[in-house]
Amino acid sequence: MKPDSIRCFAAIEIPERIQALLAEVQDAFRPKIEKASWTKQGNFHLTLKFLGDVKSRTINEISAALQKIVESQTPFSIEIGGIGAFPNLERPRVLWVGLKQGIPLTVKLARAINHELVKFGFEKDTRFHPHLTLARLRDQVNLNTFISLFKKFETLDGTLLTVDKITLVKSELHPSGAVYTPLKLCELGKEKVANGK
Repeated sequence: MKPDSIRCFAAIEIPERIQALLAEVQDAFRPKIEKASWTKQGNFHLTLKFLGDVKSRTINEISAALQKIVESQTPFSIEIGGIGAFPNLERPRVLWVGLKQGIPLTVKLARAINHELVKFGFEKDTRFHPHLTLARLRDQVNLNTFISLFKKFETLDGTLLTVDKITLVKSELHPSGAVYTPLKLCELGKEKVANGK
């Protein structure tokens, strides 16, 4: 990272009670996956747009743009559940948990952010799959052998939450893992919570 830049992303933050549930999901997979970098409890989030290295002087402008985008968005509900992997289960590199509810509205929000930030020179994402990263795998594992675990976590009780804000987050990479620092909270419009289904 350049001295005058900040590595950051826009995301939906996850409350502590759900962070703890996701850590339990990780614990179920850990004995079966030897070589992996596991997301630390407290660092789970749903990335809407990864910005990468951003010049420090443009952070305020980007924050203002994000606030403008979400002011017109109605708060909505999401529910976390369902395990998957990128690029696929046969040769996974990333183990993740997805959404059971609220996918269309999450995608709509991400697209609005994507569209608005193009004017700052960011590339437009062509694919967006809402997920929370559980682990990055460093060894070849066929996850199809863990079907029973996938079924177990198809639904995660207690993971329903209201998305009423997004956060611009600073990301610092250290040998011990990533450190995330909120830079700006942007609240969604104050209208009635929409049905996320």
